[in-house]
Amino acid sequence: MIRNFAVVGSGQATRERLTAALAAAPDMAVYRIGRGADPLPVSATFDPSDQMGCRSLLDWFERGAPSGAVLLVDDWALCVQHDPELDQVVEWIAAFGPARGVQVVVTARKWSDVPGRLRRHLLGEAADFLALHEIETDLSNKQQRRDLRTAVGSDERGWPVYLHIAVGADGYSGTYLGTAAQREQKLLAALLGLMATHSSRDLNIGCFDMLNTGVFDGLSPAPHMAFSLTGDDSDEVLERFRIGLDGELNRRQELVHKTDGCRNYNDYRDKRDENPRLDPLPALLVCVDSAEVLIERNPRFKDTLDALTGAGRVMGVYLLFSGEAFPEQLRARLPEWPSATPPYDLEEWAETLPQALADSGPPAHPLVLPPLHQSPVELKLDMLPPGAMGIVDIPFEQRRAVFTPIFTSEARYGAIVGKPGTGKSTALRTLATVLGDELPNYQLLDGPGEPLDPQRHVVVTARTWAEVPAFIMKNLGFAIEFRLDDPATSLLDARQAALVPDRPGFALTLPGPVQSQIAVP
Repeated sequence: MIRNFAVVGSGQATRERLTAALAAAPDMAVYRIGRGADPLPVSATFDPSDQMGCRSLLDWFERGAPSGAVLLVDDWALCVQHDPELDQVVEWIAAFGPARGVQVVVTARKWSDVPGRLRRHLLGEAADFLALHEIETDLSNKQQRRDLRTAVGSDERGWPVYLHIAVGADGYSGTYLGTAAQREQKLLAALLGLMATHSSRDLNIGCFDMLNTGVFDGLSPAPHMAFSLTGDDSDEVLERFRIGLDGELNRRQELVHKTDGCRNYNDYRDKRDENPRLDPLPALLVCVDSAEVLIERNPRFKDTLDALTGAGRVMGVYLLFSGEAFPEQLRARLPEWPSATPPYDLEEWAETLPQALADSGPPAHPLVLPPLHQSPVELKLDMLPPGAMGIVDIPFEQRRAVFTPIFTSEARYGAIVGKPGTGKSTALRTLATVLGDELPNYQLLDGPGEPLDPQRHVVVTARTWAEVPAFIMKNLGFAIEFRLDDPATSLLDARQAALVPDRPGFALTLPGPVQSQIAVP
C-alpha cells in the first residue's frame, strides 16, 4: 500500500528514521529536492535553488512519473523559500499520486513547517521525544515556549496531539482516569514535554502522589519542581503545603492587584516583560494523583483545591487531576484528556531529562520553608536582632519572622507553659536576657502571684494552663506554649499543639498562634 508520510525533527535520529522508512520499500526510486548529502541512495537530487530543475521534476511527477517513484522534499522550510507555490504542487501529487503508485515523502524541522493543506495527505512517521517537541539533539533550542502548551503524543495519523493547560484553551483543569501504569505514561508525556519546552522562569510544577504509585518519580532534579509529596508524608507536612498553596494564591493576588493596570496573571506577565524589576511570577501547575485520598487525609484540602480551580486559574495556577476515580466533592470540571500515543522513547527521557535540565533555569519558587525543627543548627540569641527571643514560622506567607515579647498597659503579662523538659526555664533566661537592657529591674517570683500595679509585668511558667493565675490570663500579652502533656488542653490551638515537637525550644506562641523556636541565651 502506497502511503505518503512526513518525518519531522532534526539531527541524526531523524535521518535514521527517514532512511529506515524508505529502505522498507527497496523497489522505490527516490527523487530528492534538498541540499547537502543525500540521506540514502537516490536516483537524482535537485538543489532548491535550481528552480528550473525542480520545476521539471515536479512536472514529471504531476504528469507521468512511473509507479515506484518517490518525491522526497527534504527540509520543507528550506525548499519552500525558493518556490512559494511548492505546497500546491506537492499537495496535488500527494492527493493523486498513490493511485498511480507514486509516493510523497516530506522532511521538516518543525511540525508547524508543514502546511495544513498538505498534512491531510501525509501520515506522520513515528516520532521520538525530541522530534515531537521540535528540539535539537543537543537540547540547544529547549524551553522556548511560554504558552503552557505541549505535545503529549501523536494521533492515529502520526501528527502531534497537544495539551493546553492555560485559560481559554482546553480548560483550567485536566483529568486522566486509568490504571497507575496508564497514568504514569500519560502524565510523564505531559510533564516532561512541559519541562522540555518551558523554562522554570515561566512554569513551576508541584505533585501529590497519594497512593505512592510512583507516577512522578524522578522529576525532582528539574528546576521546575516546587514540591513532590507522597502518601508517606506526614499529616504535618501535608497541612503545611495546604497552607502554602492557600498562601501562594493570596501572594499572587496581592502581586497582581498592586501592579497598575493588572487584573490577572496574563496582565502581570505582560507587565513584567516590560519591567523585569517586578517580582517573578511563573505559572504553577499542581498535579494531584488520587485526590480523594488527599481529601480523606486532610478534609481542608477540598476547599483549597476548589479555590485553586476557581480563582487560581486567573492567577496562573492550574491543576491536573489523575487517578482511578474522581472525588465527587470537588467542583472541577473534567475536560477529556487528549487521545494520543506517547513517543516511543518516553521512558528513556524520563530517566535522563530532569537531570539534564537541572541547571537550565532558576529553582522553583518554594511554597513552604522547611519546618523549624528540621534545622540542624541550634538557635542562639546572638543570631537574632535585638529584642527578639525566637523565630516564628508563617507558612501562609511563605516566610519566617522574629518573635519579640511586647508588654503594654492592657496586655501586661506573659505565660510560658509546657510539660517538664521542654525548655520553660531556658525561655525565662532568654526573656530576661532580652529585656535586661530595657528594664532596670526584674524579679523571679515563686508562687501563684497576686494582681500588681499597672507598671509591673509578670511572666509565669506552668505545666498546664489551668495553673496560670486568672489575672494573667485576663491580660495576656504574649504566650509560649511548649509541648503539653495533653495537646487537647491547648489554650492556643489544639490541632497545632499536637504538631509541636517533643523537644526543648519548640512551641506555639502568641501573638498568633504560630509555630516557633525559642533561642537559648
